[in-house]
Amino acid sequence: MPSMPILDVAIGLSLYYLMLGLICATVNEMIASFFNTRSLFLERGISRLLGDDSELKIKLLRHPLIRTLSEQDGSLPSYIPSSGFATALLDVLSGPGKPHTDVAAVLEGAQANPALHGVIATLADSAKQRGVLLKTEVAEWFDHGMDRVTGWYKRNAQRNALILAAIVTLALNANTISVGTILWTNPTVRAAMLEGARARAAKAAPEELPLVEYNDSSDATASTPTPAGVSDEPVLSPNEQALLGRLGGWTNEHFENSPGWWARHLLGWMVTILAASLGAPFWFDILKRFVNIRNAGKVPAKSGAQSAQPGDAQA
Repeated sequence: MPSMPILDVAIGLSLYYLMLGLICATVNEMIASFFNTRSLFLERGISRLLGDDSELKIKLLRHPLIRTLSEQDGSLPSYIPSSGFATALLDVLSGPGKPHTDVAAVLEGAQANPALHGVIATLADSAKQRGVLLKTEVAEWFDHGMDRVTGWYKRNAQRNALILAAIVTLALNANTISVGTILWTNPTVRAAMLEGARARAAKAAPEELPLVEYNDSSDATASTPTPAGVSDEPVLSPNEQALLGRLGGWTNEHFENSPGWWARHLLGWMVTILAASLGAPFWFDILKRFVNIRNAGKVPAKSGAQSAQPGDAQA
């Protein structure tokens, strides 16, 4: 396809926002790992399921099936398979010397927690009607609860992403207005961004990090949890790092204490912050759409009989 500066600028901006989004996502994950955010949200979700029964929660987390998921004794696990949670909970409720499959013993052990007792009784009736084990019902109940926890975690990650986007934007002086101007007026940089966009579009799409990740995606109940987001690949390729440096930074910035300078930069920063906070997966999708349009090319002209028009017949 012939040169289309407007489309090329759109591709360049999409790649620019994608790179910033990747940086924010990586820093966000580092913060989550440092503060053990996943474990804290998991514990909060378990507390809600158990009706804020701290004594039962302590017994559950100390159960061998749960305790062995932690890196060390006394720390909270980051991931709990639903089958492991169900077995551990039923085992704690049934009490010493009784199997976790003893529904009567489980219901008796849950009587101290009226809210939980009602849930277990309902699940036991459902299991009887479906002809499945109570453990299966409890595991599904846990999965539904973890879906809610995943929503909490994602909302927290989105808030953090907005804050990180602001920090990264100001640190790199990532001004959308300035970047757009450079891409529009500098064909060399625009061409370099186009090549970088094609290279990035050929890679796998970045994904939002899940709260729980299993090494057997086909059957989560039969696999063990693994740390999410672990990768040996750099966030940005050397070429992308160079492109990011050519489009931002404070080195060549000429500060002017004037209303026009501040208005231009504040607007440019705000647009960049909002765009970067949308996340890398969003901008990868946009980038790929633009690149596909850019690579579509012209429709080849018809030849021979197909190109002949009704009025072209020879006399």
